[in-house]
Formats: sequence, C-alpha cells, structure tokens
Amino acid sequence: MGPASARPGSGRSSRSTGARSASTSSSAATAGQTGPARRSATPARATKATGARAARGAAVAGEPASKRALRSQGRKTMRKLLDAAMVVFARRGYHAARVDDIVKVARTSHGTFYLYFSNKEDLLRALVAEAGEVVAALDSALGEVRGDAQGWNELRDWMGRFSEAWQRYAPVLRAWTDLVMSDTELTAQAHAAAGGVAATLAARIAEAGPHRGIDPNAAAEAVVAMVDRFHQLRQFSGEPVDDAALDTLTTMVHRALFGGGDPPVRAATGRSSSRR
Repeated sequence: MGPASARPGSGRSSRSTGARSASTSSSAATAGQTGPARRSATPARATKATGARAARGAAVAGEPASKRALRSQGRKTMRKLLDAAMVVFARRGYHAARVDDIVKVARTSHGTFYLYFSNKEDLLRALVAEAGEVVAALDSALGEVRGDAQGWNELRDWMGRFSEAWQRYAPVLRAWTDLVMSDTELTAQAHAAAGGVAATLAARIAEAGPHRGIDPNAAAEAVVAMVDRFHQLRQFSGEPVDDAALDTLTTMVHRALFGGGDPPVRAATGRSSSRR
C-alpha cells in the first residue's frame, strides 16, 4: 500500500523503528471516516481492533507543537488543521495547496496554523506519520487464513481495513508519492509501512502451504499493488469501493493463494449481520 514498495524481508525491527520515529506525540483524536462493516470480534480480534482504532486516532504534532504539551483544545485545533489539509490536498493536490487554503477550510487563522506546524511540508510529515501508524496496525490485523469460510472472513476483514486506510489517507499517499524520492525520511517511512503489510501477507501465504511456482513475497507484493491500483482506478472512474468490490478482491486472492473455493453465500448478497 502506498507510495513505495519494500521487500517484506526488510524486517520488523526497521518497521518498528520507523513507526516510533514517525510519532512525535501520542495524543488521541478522532479520525473521521467509517470503513466497511465488520463481524463480531473474538477476544483476539478485539485486541487487534483496539490497536487499529488507537492507530487511527493518533494525532502527530508538527515541529512547533511537538515542543510543548498540548491540552484538549490544542489537540482539537491541530486535528482540524490535519483534516483540513487532507481536504485541500484532495481538491488541489499537494503542490498547488497553500496554507491559506488550509486555514480557510479549518476556519482558523494563519497565526494559529504556525503554532502547530512550521509550514505545509511540516504538516504533511505529521500526516505521513499518522498514516504510517494506521498502515503499521495492518501488520497485526491479519490472522491465519485457511481455505474455508472462516479463512475467507479473516481475509475479507483485513481487506476492509486496508480499504478504509487507503480511502481515508488517499490525499496523503499522493502527496507522499510526490516527495518520497527526494526526502530520505519519507522514503524510510514508506519502506517501513509498505514492507510491513506485505511481510504479514507473505507470512500467511507461506503458512497456507507450498504453492508450486508461487513465491510468497512476490505474491504478497503483487496483492498489495493490485489492491492499491484498484482503489486508484475506482477513484479515477468515480466508482465506489463497496462491499461487492471488496468481496470480489477477497475471493480472487483467497482462491489463488489460499486454496479457497466458493465464498460464503452472504458474500453474494452484501454484508450480513454475522460479520457486522
């Protein structure tokens, strides 16, 4: 997912280091978009869901804000600026976006902006760090995937989380792509995030058993790239990435890499109450 691919074998230590360095503050804030519905959680899944929600709620401060403790109102103001920036980046693109555009959407002043961020790039770094934490949460969100209905459900739940993260942070990912090749810090964050998701998926593919002619690492990278490009194509064409689309992606991957057969009947009729 995202602006740069990374070999899954790059290791979890580099990913955890990247995630730690990406965060300069861990204050909680709400992250505005609700993703696809999910089934009820088992205790293990509840733990993973809690971790994902915590990552989505993380607010990462810019350079000025990181030098002082932020109170509740300060965190809310910073959240408004971050969310406004994503709106502006989506409308105008990162390079055409101006601080003036961001403060207008946030309904605040230039002076307030500079209390939290040094400039537009500083704000982007905070959003990149936040997006990286959300993507990193996907590392632990995929459990064992078998070739049965339970395995399909596990993969479908993960696919929904992937889609939710992509759709929320699409403007950030595009801006990240523009800068990643010229900024060593952003490049490291990109490799940590993309490598983590692919590594987890590669491990699940390998656990499912040997597949003649299939390298788990290459297969995982191909799946991540496919899902990423699929979202881009749907966005470009104005079509939603809805339940039917995610069910289709899940079934394709489940059949090809996990020995799955026909998906659960509920997949053909939309989301069911059993997978809330």
